[in-house]
Amino acid sequence: MSDRPNILFVMTDQHRGDCVGADPESPTDPDGHPLIHTPNIDNFVSDGALFSRAYTPSPSCIPARRSLLTGQTPSTNGAPGWVTTPWDFEHTLPEALRDAGYQTKLTGKIHSIPPGNHVGFESMDQHEALYGGPADDYEQWLERESGGEFDETSHGLGRNSWDPRPWHLEEYQHPTNWTTRKALEFLDERDETRPFFLNLSYVRPHTPFDPPQAYWDMYVDRDIPTPYVGDWTDETYGDKIPEYPAADAWVADLSPTIAHRTRAAYYGLVTHIDHQIKRVIDRLRVMGELENTFVVFLSDHGEMLGDHYLWRKTYGYEGSARVPLILQFPGAMELPRQQIVDQPVGLEDVMPTLLSVADAPVPDTVEGRNLLDLVRDPDRDDWRDWYHGEHAAGSYDPENGTQYVIAERIKYVWNPVTGEELLFDLERDPGEENDLSDDPDHADDLERARNALIDRLEDRPEGFVEDGSLVTTDTGPESLGDPDDASSGN
Repeated sequence: MSDRPNILFVMTDQHRGDCVGADPESPTDPDGHPLIHTPNIDNFVSDGALFSRAYTPSPSCIPARRSLLTGQTPSTNGAPGWVTTPWDFEHTLPEALRDAGYQTKLTGKIHSIPPGNHVGFESMDQHEALYGGPADDYEQWLERESGGEFDETSHGLGRNSWDPRPWHLEEYQHPTNWTTRKALEFLDERDETRPFFLNLSYVRPHTPFDPPQAYWDMYVDRDIPTPYVGDWTDETYGDKIPEYPAADAWVADLSPTIAHRTRAAYYGLVTHIDHQIKRVIDRLRVMGELENTFVVFLSDHGEMLGDHYLWRKTYGYEGSARVPLILQFPGAMELPRQQIVDQPVGLEDVMPTLLSVADAPVPDTVEGRNLLDLVRDPDRDDWRDWYHGEHAAGSYDPENGTQYVIAERIKYVWNPVTGEELLFDLERDPGEENDLSDDPDHADDLERARNALIDRLEDRPEGFVEDGSLVTTDTGPESLGDPDDASSGN
């Protein structure tokens, strides 16, 4: 056993922050109990901390993962939205850990460009779920399993479809199970002379919404809360709702039955992942390594799931921008346990945190902060007052750009194309149903939040700020495109 802790980094894709049972804002059943069954993820909090205000700096796959792996904000690493330029970073998290003596392994999704770019991982078993291009490791395995008779989407669901149904093959053939199995194989074959950094990275609960039958059955007959619809929603998106929405529509007012089934499938995918994580935790326990393993659980961004008639991601609203983030500490690490930390944090904070756990130097290029400082003192007054996130215009619709800042209680969302402002009190209104931007009682909150955003944007080349005020612009990276189109994956 190494003197330094192993690191198990569990990542999901398109996973809402409120979709773990331990989260204070998780949906509940009619008796007030958490609706979403995630006992193994929840148990991490017993020896760790849950960050209830964790956000993605840019809510789509590639820009979020760029920030995660570099510890940088989107504007610094050149991806304030969806960009498809090759990844060539001065420093990455897996590279820094490898150089510090860790054995680095990825199983599942990384979404690096080009797809075979290891960015510091010594080996990868990939499931990328991309449109076109060469088949990844999972797709090749599934083709061999079937003799070419079926594939991951032969059930007829698209990779970005809100249309749900149960998985069409045996449960062990689901990509969630395959990704877990590859992680178990690594643990069995690893170099025991080195600590490991294992990134167990699931594609689900990203669409398609296709849980195995047992997990579909777990939720489809349950009483599930309906999507949030804000008092501002019709004005913002009402004229964009199609009468006959495509199965991959980004905005759609679906029937209550379909919305219910979609949420049931999504929750089923989350519980399926939770049960698969237990396989890895049990293996570590049997190996005698669990007590020496630091665990991180998080996602790259969320999923709107019909809130405000919206689907998928790229929005500054809670369903898209807030993510689950939980740490579990090794037995020997002297830190407070069972904490709910409410200060705003983001994906760029993960790299400096894990490098501190590994006793490795933090590169000067890193902009994030060490989350363990908050664990030691959740009420510290030298943490960031506001967290900033963004996604450049052009995704799904030319008017879908967003800039947002979040404090512990207040969120301000500004659309740099239309100039629309929204202000929410997240403590009283976690579903963002009530816009307070015109409420005189919240004029001070609006001014503070707007000034916080101006402070972060005033030197940006896009021209978001002129003479100390926000101004509209549709300027973004030249290579920005649809984060779900066929040329750039999902």
